[in-house]
Parts: sequence; structure tokens; C-alpha cells
Amino acid sequence: MKDEKIKVIKDESTPIYKEWETWARKGNFRVEGYQFVRAPCGPGKIEDAKMGEFMLVNRPHGALYTHSYGLVSKFFQGLIDKKLYGTRCPKCGTSYCPPRMHCWNPVCRVAETEWVELPLKGMVHTFSVMLFSADAFLEMLPFVLAYVQVEGSDTTVPMQVVTAPTNVFVGQKVEIKFRDRRMGELMDMYAVPVEGQKIPKDSCLNNPEYLKDLERDLQGTYAYLEKRFGLKKEDIEKRWKK
Repeated sequence: MKDEKIKVIKDESTPIYKEWETWARKGNFRVEGYQFVRAPCGPGKIEDAKMGEFMLVNRPHGALYTHSYGLVSKFFQGLIDKKLYGTRCPKCGTSYCPPRMHCWNPVCRVAETEWVELPLKGMVHTFSVMLFSADAFLEMLPFVLAYVQVEGSDTTVPMQVVTAPTNVFVGQKVEIKFRDRRMGELMDMYAVPVEGQKIPKDSCLNNPEYLKDLERDLQGTYAYLEKRFGLKKEDIEKRWKK
């Protein structure tokens, strides 16, 4: 039963509903295929383990999740509109991005925060070079996932930094940009380093051992991507030069 109080303002979901209705009817979780395999089993190291026979089954299963962003909807709508919003506590002045609708400062006693628009620039607070990932992001490998402190915010927000893994460091200033296709999720935005910055003396980029280990690990990721998707190293590196 539809709630008569809910009025649709903009609808970008109807096409995906139609697509997933067909898939959902197929994905009834019944076994549709199977394999028998030989693989290591038992305790200890894999190279020392005995071989055993196992059965693998294929269960098609699809699900479409519909959920609300609730009181922080303005933040995600802002991403679609190429704007970055945070919230600020009127009592202590703490700013949050991603937004929090109530201040986490104990002395403010969960005071309601207010919306503020933030500039599209920030600083890398910490980062990881992703050499492997969940299935949805495999073809994007390798990439830099950072926590960026947006200017004017006291907290950090996760986002991709589009640059070579050997070109990012803590404290690096970045510009925040938006992807052409935006659907109201964190992946709608990304960061790029501001040009002309000096690498700090204590940066990992000044550590030869770190660079050597990183380059070794990157070669493994390149080999995997070429085998799995046919992606060449030179094509991957072009992403970082946009």
C-alpha cells in the first residue's frame, strides 16, 4: 500500500526496477550448476596439506535494496548537483563532513547541527594504495583510497585520489571534483593533487624501501589485471594523467 503522504519529486529508479524484476525471477537461490574439485584440506600450511575432493554449487541470487538516506539526504543530493555540504554545531562550532545531524561533542548534548556548503578543496589525512578490492572495483585497480579533510571540516571523508600510487603523501593538498555520472553516492566525487607541492621530508615517498616494495606489489596487480581483464599497464597509467 502506498503512503499518500509521500510524493515523488524526481524519479531515476524506474528503469532499474524493470531491469531487476527480470533478474530477481531468475535468482531464486536454487542450485543451477555444480563442480567437483580437488583442493588442499586440513590444518597447517597449504603446501603441506593433503588433497581432498569438494563440491561447489552455483546459486543465482539477486536483490535490489531500496533505502533512505534519511536526514543526511541533502549531502547526497548535493553530490548530484556538484556541491559539497557538511554540518556545523551551533554550540561548539565543530564541522562534520560527512555530515552528522547531531553534534558528537559530549558538552553539546547531541545538539542539532546546521547545514553549510564547503569548498571543493582539502588535504590528505591518511591513505591506502588499493592493490586488490571487492569485485565492483577490480577494474579500477590500482587506486589510492584516502581520508580527505575538507577545508572547513573537522572530520575526514573517504574518497579516491586520482593520481599515481607513487605520487600521494599525507598532508597533500587536493582539489575535489565530480564524475560525469552522479547517482548520489560517495563515489560521485574524487580528489586530484594540487600541482607544485613539495614532498615533506618525513613522507614515505622519501623511503627507498617503501617505493621498492610498492613497485613490486604494483607489478603483481598489473599482471592480475592483464590476465583477468586484458588491461595493459600503460592504459591503467593513463587514468592518472587526466
